[in-house]
Amino acid sequence: MTQKKVGVRQRTSYSLEEKLVVVNYAQENGRNAVAKHFNLDAPMVGRWIKQSSSWEEKNKKKKCAGTPGRKAFYPEVEKFLYNWIIEQRKKGFAVNYILMRLQMCKILKEPVIQALYPAGEYEFQGNLSWINSFMKRFGLSLRRKTKISQKLPEDIEQKLDEF
Repeated sequence: MTQKKVGVRQRTSYSLEEKLVVVNYAQENGRNAVAKHFNLDAPMVGRWIKQSSSWEEKNKKKKCAGTPGRKAFYPEVEKFLYNWIIEQRKKGFAVNYILMRLQMCKILKEPVIQALYPAGEYEFQGNLSWINSFMKRFGLSLRRKTKISQKLPEDIEQKLDEF
């Protein structure tokens, strides 16, 4: 006696744009026609139709359309800091967290910058989370110089001669 196996559909995820195409097609042609046309389950299409109104509301409430994350409090100052870091790296100097924070404080004390951000010098904290988010915004990372080769023994000349 042979048993007939029930076909199990593999789970797939659909983007919001794909779902909206299916919902729009369903409003014109009906749920069952959509299920046949796109090779989907009719109940799933029905759920998408019910949920589609909330998708539109969520998209209207969405404030940031770009990259997620906190925006900079001092965007112009951070541009100056970024340029300073790039200059230091071109000169071959190492730039660490402490130097970045100190340079940011120096930049905030400049008269031109104080005109833009009068209380910036006193409000700026420069903690680790600010440094990490700053580096993430500008695509920076802390890099360290590594040694390319191993140290050679002191008596290398003698060993080479013996060899």
